[in-house]
Amino acid sequence: MYWKTGNLSIPWLYQKGYVNEMINDFIKRAKNGKSVYICEVRDAFISSGRLIRCVIETTAGEIIDRSIPLPCVCGNHYKDEEERKFIREYFYSNIYNMISAYGGKAMTIYVSQNDRYIDELCGSLSDVFQVDFYRADRSGYGKCLNVTDRVNAAMGSPPFQFSILYDIYDKKEQVNKVQTDSITAFKKTVRRVSSSVIIGLDIGGTDIKAVGAVNGRLAAFCEYDWYPAGMTKIEQLTDGVNYVVDRVCKELGAFVKPDGIGVGFPDVVLMNKIVGGETLKTRGIRNSSKDYETEFSELLKMEEMLLAYCKPGGVVNMTNDGWLAAYTAAVELAHSNRADEIKKGIIAHTLGTELGTGWIDENGKIPQIPLEIYNCVVDLGDYSARKYESFDLRSILNFNTEIPGTLQKYPSQSGAYRLAVNYFKKFAPDIYMKLVRAGFIEEKGSSVFVVISPEDMRKPLLEYIMKLADDGQPQAEEVFREIGRYLAATWRETEFLLSPKVKRRILYGRFIKSSRCLSLLQEGANDAGILNQNITGCFGDILEAGDDDLAFTPLMQALRDDLTYTVAQFGQAVGAVYFAAEKLH
Repeated sequence: MYWKTGNLSIPWLYQKGYVNEMINDFIKRAKNGKSVYICEVRDAFISSGRLIRCVIETTAGEIIDRSIPLPCVCGNHYKDEEERKFIREYFYSNIYNMISAYGGKAMTIYVSQNDRYIDELCGSLSDVFQVDFYRADRSGYGKCLNVTDRVNAAMGSPPFQFSILYDIYDKKEQVNKVQTDSITAFKKTVRRVSSSVIIGLDIGGTDIKAVGAVNGRLAAFCEYDWYPAGMTKIEQLTDGVNYVVDRVCKELGAFVKPDGIGVGFPDVVLMNKIVGGETLKTRGIRNSSKDYETEFSELLKMEEMLLAYCKPGGVVNMTNDGWLAAYTAAVELAHSNRADEIKKGIIAHTLGTELGTGWIDENGKIPQIPLEIYNCVVDLGDYSARKYESFDLRSILNFNTEIPGTLQKYPSQSGAYRLAVNYFKKFAPDIYMKLVRAGFIEEKGSSVFVVISPEDMRKPLLEYIMKLADDGQPQAEEVFREIGRYLAATWRETEFLLSPKVKRRILYGRFIKSSRCLSLLQEGANDAGILNQNITGCFGDILEAGDDDLAFTPLMQALRDDLTYTVAQFGQAVGAVYFAAEKLH
């Protein structure tokens, strides 16, 4: 299934000069509907010895240095347009992934040798990424610069720019950061909860979950289903958040005002400001608004809106929902016999409507970068799935950018739906027809969609697929094995982009509510072959569930022991309580 690097095949191809055959193998697999993971293409091209150095200066002033291996291309060596197109997509996808992760003020591309084809690739970046376009006019790869430019504007920096240097990058050694005692800091944060009233909000694309904590006990729960992607005005989104906070406040009591509110929000959040604006959740608003930039800027007032619920001197602490997952895991581990693991940092993923990713560094801090990993391209193949419109369940096109192969459509609800529809229709048509008859999915012409109205069936559909996997239905089981392979690809991409010290990935979300589904994810990750390069032992072991076994703080243990609610449901909302407490004094 995978191109096996590490054996004699790829070195032999380079020695014999048959690079074309290797690329043609990738293209053939893509035409046959198979995945071609960007990490395995990098593995293959690294043998050519041609590296393009990319140096990013982040908005916070950090310097990030990454290299893209390219096949050695001399003159008109690649006359075949299919091959040239494949290399272009591979190159632009690497650049796009770096910007999606880091944003930045600028990227400098270092080219050490003259090569006409590589010169053309690098010289085309400003046009391909639409650097000089207005945000509303950007499409495809250019969409990632909308987030970057919003972040830069919020931080007082100019818009993003590329520069090309025909030189060798002189890497400066960066001063190592002094490591702080994050374990003690996390423990102090948890102690503050015992004498405070705090609301925690876990805002997602399918629902909002909230808890209210009073002096160290869980006193209120709220789960509110919604569909923000279908909204056309920002106030619909803020009205939903207000509704949930109102409900929690009423449960806490008319005379009880919170000391703080913690929020995990499904978009880029830096310095307590929502500054992204390119996720699926705001797609309907983007498409409906005559002045989206002005309308989206209303979300900058979210902190002020929530502070109105708090007592005088209260606090609001907001972050991205993926970051909140990592923060929640770090706080719990700080109270366990595994606390030393925090010294390497924490990376967590939320497997929800899209893929959320959070990273807590070795100092227990959240790096000030967008980290839109869900937006990163991992699959350069499966050409057949590119022909469907983005909302068709069989499509691998990104809902916002229309770029194929991004993680948004892989280890996520969309990935589960796509795999289930394909597997059931081909191998278990009776189950496929049951999905139609039961109103989970609908066929409109030649397209297939999840039913949203009059009832939103996204959550019930996922629960049904999970139940089938729990019961041993072979195609449903394979859905979650394949998602495990996607998680292995996610691991490889975060390794390339972030170079983190931590290897473990902690998983949150509805997927891991089922122990059987979790074990299938781990099976698939172990079976991913090339994707597990440089991992010793069992790859699946580094995928850990953020479930009852990761409950060590008092609130999380109370949630674990609750007869009605679960850690899988409300664990992130509890993490948001702790996140708010971090700002209390």
